[in-house]
Amino acid sequence: MSRLGFNKSTVFHGETCLGELDVIPTGNKSFQFPNNEIRIHHISQMSERCLPLSALLTISSSSVRCKLESSSSPVKQPLLDLHAACFYELKTAVVLIGDEEMHLVAMPSKLKRFPCFWCCLVPARLYDACLGMLNMRCLSIVFDLDETLIVANTMKSFEDRIEVLTGWIAQESDPIRVAGMSSELKRYVEDRALLKQYAETDTVTDNGLTYDVKQEEVPVNAAGNEHVIRPVIRLPDKNIVLTRINPEIRDTSVLVRLRPAWEDLRSYLIAKGRKRFEVYICTMAERDYALEMWRLLDPGTHLIGPKQLLNRVVCVKSGARKSLYNVFQDRNCHPRMAMVIDDRLKVWEEKDQPRVHVVPAFTPYYAPQAETANAVPVLCVARNVACNVRGGFFKEFDENYLRRVSEHFYEDEVLNLPSAPDVCSYLMPEDASFVPNASTSVPMAEGMNGSEVAHRLNQQDARNVDLKSDRSQPVAPSVSIYGPPSSRSMIPSDKPSLLGPIQAPDILNKQRAGYYPPSHGTASSLSAGFQPLVSEAKRDEVFLGYGLPKKNLPQVGQLSDVGVAHNQPYLNNKRGPTDIGNSNPLQPSLSIGVLQEIGQRCGSRIEYRSILSSSREWQFSYEVLLTGEKVGFGMGKTRKDAQQQAADNALRSLADKYVTFIISGSETANKDPDNQLSETENGFLWESDSDESKDDEMRSSSSLASQQVQKRVDSSRFPEPLKRNRVA
Repeated sequence: MSRLGFNKSTVFHGETCLGELDVIPTGNKSFQFPNNEIRIHHISQMSERCLPLSALLTISSSSVRCKLESSSSPVKQPLLDLHAACFYELKTAVVLIGDEEMHLVAMPSKLKRFPCFWCCLVPARLYDACLGMLNMRCLSIVFDLDETLIVANTMKSFEDRIEVLTGWIAQESDPIRVAGMSSELKRYVEDRALLKQYAETDTVTDNGLTYDVKQEEVPVNAAGNEHVIRPVIRLPDKNIVLTRINPEIRDTSVLVRLRPAWEDLRSYLIAKGRKRFEVYICTMAERDYALEMWRLLDPGTHLIGPKQLLNRVVCVKSGARKSLYNVFQDRNCHPRMAMVIDDRLKVWEEKDQPRVHVVPAFTPYYAPQAETANAVPVLCVARNVACNVRGGFFKEFDENYLRRVSEHFYEDEVLNLPSAPDVCSYLMPEDASFVPNASTSVPMAEGMNGSEVAHRLNQQDARNVDLKSDRSQPVAPSVSIYGPPSSRSMIPSDKPSLLGPIQAPDILNKQRAGYYPPSHGTASSLSAGFQPLVSEAKRDEVFLGYGLPKKNLPQVGQLSDVGVAHNQPYLNNKRGPTDIGNSNPLQPSLSIGVLQEIGQRCGSRIEYRSILSSSREWQFSYEVLLTGEKVGFGMGKTRKDAQQQAADNALRSLADKYVTFIISGSETANKDPDNQLSETENGFLWESDSDESKDDEMRSSSSLASQQVQKRVDSSRFPEPLKRNRVA
């Protein structure tokens, strides 16, 4: 390698000159240090489980800007000591260049060319944050609040929704619709009575028991004050909490419904003090409201500490898209190591959408049975998804990626570096066949969200103001260090409502003038004075959540508001139009495809039905139904595995039945298929799985990774004199 034309740079550690190194360009790239001086600001923290280069490539795949080596002879000892210290202690020498850090990574050399470094440029502070997470085997998870984890209402929002429903009921002639809307109206009225009693008396009577407020101290509020006391009543049996956003103003009283199974998800995130995920909140709600809602969800500040709270609860301006760049603006994580739980996909920047696990909207008034309709609650599915993402990410990191990085030498080309694991590669579309309430088209938003929060809390006495405040003016997208901004940055700021902004007085005035509202739950716009004719199938679809039996659920092909076909076999388990950004579509297994073709040739429908697991609560269990008859059963760690296993067993069962039919004649065709199936099922031993076993497997992989790192150090290509000169 010719050194003609290479820049020489003097290396300083503090004010101490260590010597000179040649700056070697990588590929077609060239880099020059300011004033040809490499001024080391500090030595990075020591890595415990992974090589510094693996962490740097995880947060920036194109971060290697140049190489450094010595051309002088003999080499100055301070440079040899620096190289040996960084290599053996798994540290880097950090040079500050503007708002970025240049990390000097000590590399092994095939030609015993010491000292030699690769130089990686990354945003300041990002390396330390991500290295700590990789050492702890920890990722980040970002939650939305409204309609994802909670639904909240004030007296004003209750009254407006009750007024709208009352108007609909008065205009409705279908007794089924009237019964459904009346049930929804009753739930609103009952909760309004609880909130009214709390706001006026600081007590609540429920099922003959009286609950008094408890004064709860708020660790941190939006202003940074630490001595705010709020009167709170918790009704854990109903997942209800009553609180007051401004303790001095009773009109800011709020009734909050917490989503069922939140405790299961929360317990997983903090089980036995082991931090599996760093938690963040990203919402379009008003800041004081968002901080209080999160405090109700995490009263012990176990998920987000008091000192981190203000930075980790991110409130996005109404009208702008959510972005992981905004969530991690303090550079405490890289999007490659983060996943999102939200009930809407389109509110996120397109480049972040592949990292979003979409959950059905929480609708406790419109469809209270939705959370219990399936064997696995919505947030338990989210927990399973998070568990699988974390397990897959670090299994790949420890067993493959770290090994491949450790095999690279100083002389190797940087273009041949392996790709780091990415959360979106393991975020499978688990929710495609999960249908908690079959129709997510809720006629009107059930709780406050986005800009509506501030509107309601600050204007409680303005009775004739629209429920939804005007949307903000367009906001220019932020410049992102993680990629170019999306060209489509503007979205509606509020949760989707088929009626648009709820304006109770206007709607009722139009009704009195001869205007008939759209059918409850449909998106049809009617001309004044005309009532549409709704088919029976559509009636079942739009009125789900009003106590209809399961036989009335929409069948294969019905689309939700996130573009996912409900109740479809896993053969069709692909991202809908809203998930175009996902680069990892799930391919169907051969068994599922064959089974689907059998159903088509027979003119029969193949259905996959989730059932209660016979092993552990976090496993998925599915039955395969052929024209309503059970033909197979399967279990697995993920929904995909369970459905594939069920399809395999169903094919075996059908094959056995066919052979028996051929041999024994038509008499065997009348045998009970369920009895045969139970014998087939008893022939399988279902391997139990748990979060702890996954952690044990991850720790085993981590141990293997540590051995690889130690082996790299022990078998280093340094000459013996260098090993004796190791420094702290």
